[in-house]
Amino acid sequence: MMDLSLLQALEREKVLEVLQRDKLLRSAEEERIRRLKMELQEIRRKGAKSFSRQYSERTCARCQRPLGKFWNSGAVCRGCSHRICSKCRVGVSTLDWKCTVCHAYREVKIKSGEWFLEEKAKKYPPDAENCETTGEKLLMSYQRLSHIAVVPPTPPPSYDAPPFNRLAVREIRIVHETQRETGEGEAS
Repeated sequence: MMDLSLLQALEREKVLEVLQRDKLLRSAEEERIRRLKMELQEIRRKGAKSFSRQYSERTCARCQRPLGKFWNSGAVCRGCSHRICSKCRVGVSTLDWKCTVCHAYREVKIKSGEWFLEEKAKKYPPDAENCETTGEKLLMSYQRLSHIAVVPPTPPPSYDAPPFNRLAVREIRIVHETQRETGEGEAS
């Protein structure tokens, strides 16, 4: 793990800015995936076989339209094994298709990256001890290092700064090092 104490204050601040942005992006992505899953639940609810109809009746499992014996007799979805009419099928050809619910489920897995996580878990079983991200570990180590809560950085004020002066930065660094050595300026 990276030791943030070796970084200078400006470097630490930049790392923390990146980590905060990462945290925001992760929460936005989690919200997007939650919405996708809610949409899937709605599609499943709409496409569920009605309890008022008997399963012996030949109806589409998604729209409950009656199915014929010869024309539009429906076909069995390879995903859920329900009989589906031609209007409730999604696919590239007449042979390669899924019902609307199975197709929506597949889309959610693709858009959320869930398929990748499932395949990864098959090859590499998850480590129960190592469940947090590197960014979370860095934030925690910085909190322990500084003994303060990590808050998102505030944007700099919008004014024209004077040109960068290396000599002034060096002098400030020397003053800080001197204060640290003598114990002056420590926070109580």
